[in-house]
Amino acid sequence: MAKVDNKDLVTGGFLSFSLMAQEIIATMFAFYSYRQGEMALATFYLAIAGVLLVALGIFYIFDRHNLARLLLAGTLLIGFFFLLLGASDASSLMWCLTIVPVIVGSFAYRQSLFMLIGIFAASTWIMTGGSMPFAVPNYSDIVVVRFLSAYAILSAFAVAMDNSRFDSLSKYQDLSSRVDQIAHQDQLTQLPNRNNMEGRLEKKYQQYRLINQPFSILLADLDNFKFINDRYGHDVGDDILYAIGQVLSEPLRGEDIVARWGGNEFMVLLPTANCEAAVNIAERLRAAASELDMDAQGDKLRISLSVGVASIDKCTGIDDLLSTAENGLYQAKHMGRDMVVVG
Repeated sequence: MAKVDNKDLVTGGFLSFSLMAQEIIATMFAFYSYRQGEMALATFYLAIAGVLLVALGIFYIFDRHNLARLLLAGTLLIGFFFLLLGASDASSLMWCLTIVPVIVGSFAYRQSLFMLIGIFAASTWIMTGGSMPFAVPNYSDIVVVRFLSAYAILSAFAVAMDNSRFDSLSKYQDLSSRVDQIAHQDQLTQLPNRNNMEGRLEKKYQQYRLINQPFSILLADLDNFKFINDRYGHDVGDDILYAIGQVLSEPLRGEDIVARWGGNEFMVLLPTANCEAAVNIAERLRAAASELDMDAQGDKLRISLSVGVASIDKCTGIDDLLSTAENGLYQAKHMGRDMVVVG
């Protein structure tokens, strides 16, 4: 449960619901007490409703959720012990039970559990005649048993439901994170995928239009990859793709990004490189790939890359940038592979 305890478990929806629900409950109890001629209790419940109205204002107007939460919990705790110590009747004890779900929903798992246990122990002490510096109501045994039993059962169910809710939330967040990872990361190479890179390119292009800082891309393709796949199998091909992904990533600067573009193609985004710098980086990456030492079925594999280079300052947009890089890659393949060509 440590992971859950460290979270802020209060959502805006639950806190808002608790504030409004307690506002309505306090108002209804005030009306009931007034009808019963209990003016002191009616005034007390109206005071509770007034404080909760302030908490609602803090929540909605100032957007101070933590302060509203503490004000809600503090007001209910004070009201609980006030009623238990001096003004309690059967209806007041019913109101006291309404604080249980609020405490459970307003605090982390361990915090709410300790608070509920503490309240239960204090309630038992008060209702069974523990020594107090002032007079307290004389509760009958049947009232004590009914109230403490109801409090314990309600607390157990509230804690169990809350724990189940946040277990479900945790599983949902894990699943959501996994889905997001699948959507933006290539599972074989563990690099960003095409969808991820397209988003980065679009964002970088928008920055370029604002500050006019050129950037470049490299489109690299493994030479003769189909032959390797067909002869040695897809497992060997997958190993090569992973190794190339690592080779392309290692020599890059921290700001540069390499992604698997699709199949046996990789794209490198160079956010601050002009065309000349991009060519130098591409040559370095091509040379590093050619030094990759891989064997399959006793054969030493020769790994090489053809690379197309394109810079945004020589293109009219993202589509033109990609088309230019593809053209450079096509020329590199056509001219004999294992080379870098500016599109």
